[in-house]
Amino acid sequence: MRNLFVDLSDYQRSDLAFMQELKDKGAMGVVIKVTEGSADGSNWVSATAGEKIRNAAKVGLVISLYHFARYTSEADARNEANFFVQHAKALGMDSNTLMVDDAEVKTMSDYNAGAMAFTDQVKKLGYQRTAVYSMKSFFTSGILNSHGLGDNKIWIAGYGITDLGIDNADAWQADDGQGYAGMKFGVDASFDFNGCFTLEVDEKGSVPTIEVPKNEPAEHVNQSATGTYIVQSGDTLSGIASKFNTTYQALAALNGIANPNVIMPGQVLKVTGQADKQTVYYVQAGDTLSGIASKFGTTVNSLASTNGISNPNIIYVGQKLVISGSNENQSSTYTIQSGDTLSGIASARGTTWQALAAKNHIANPNMIFVGQTIQL
Repeated sequence: MRNLFVDLSDYQRSDLAFMQELKDKGAMGVVIKVTEGSADGSNWVSATAGEKIRNAAKVGLVISLYHFARYTSEADARNEANFFVQHAKALGMDSNTLMVDDAEVKTMSDYNAGAMAFTDQVKKLGYQRTAVYSMKSFFTSGILNSHGLGDNKIWIAGYGITDLGIDNADAWQADDGQGYAGMKFGVDASFDFNGCFTLEVDEKGSVPTIEVPKNEPAEHVNQSATGTYIVQSGDTLSGIASKFNTTYQALAALNGIANPNVIMPGQVLKVTGQADKQTVYYVQAGDTLSGIASKFGTTVNSLASTNGISNPNIIYVGQKLVISGSNENQSSTYTIQSGDTLSGIASARGTTWQALAAKNHIANPNMIFVGQTIQL
């Protein structure tokens, strides 16, 4: 069996015509994002899931739900499961709904234990059908063990490949919207090997009535093991820098932030790592070219040459400096301007918004910021 299904996040269309279009192109099911993180963490709840569910049901698509995981411990995973179930119930989803843990950001050393804690909690709260989604590399590198996830359905992502790397996949996300594997949906699309995402369950279910418990105490700082931080309301770049034992100038350089006073809630910042060959830095008050060179392990002459600076004693606040690399390489970065959209930038450069989002670790392609520098 290779039934087709798609998955949708908040920024994608929700209208009836779109759902009918997906159905007409061969989709039999849809997996809809509902939540991300926990109530005391990311606290992200979809604004469009309800409309997506209603319209998908009208055209006869089998509906599953997914949660984007950010748990940092087993306790935190159970809290995230509580959050997911609470909103699934509010949306009227019955106990036969397939509930998916989207586990693609490694945030704890034993990631398998986190996935099991999450899905076991979902089951305890009345939803017995659960699945774990992640990319091929997580399964083949040992971050997740597909044979160590109990009775969870395994949904694996891999594009342009012929070998999934595991022998027990229940579904394969073969396309990220770019048309891999002959897909023509324009959104993430998958093959369902056993019907769990595309066939209705025979028995009629009802919305579970088990009470969702209070959250357990859990360490939660919105930091992932990949070295990122999600900006919260009230954050400042200097405050974030202090949390991670760095400077606001280093964070601005690492993330291509033109104005360190302008960061937005929900923005994902890199907080670890070194400047790469195409790092862009914006001059701050009090900077000198020699100080910047020292910070990034380069020389005044190299900075002056790369950036066409005739007098190294004259730089100005807000000036954009390429830290290293030739002028040819400057075209491989782009600084977001007012009115830009990710799809518009992608179109102008012969690529796709999905590729740009993946390359720049952009969680929500509708959230880009003036002054943000992205790799092209």
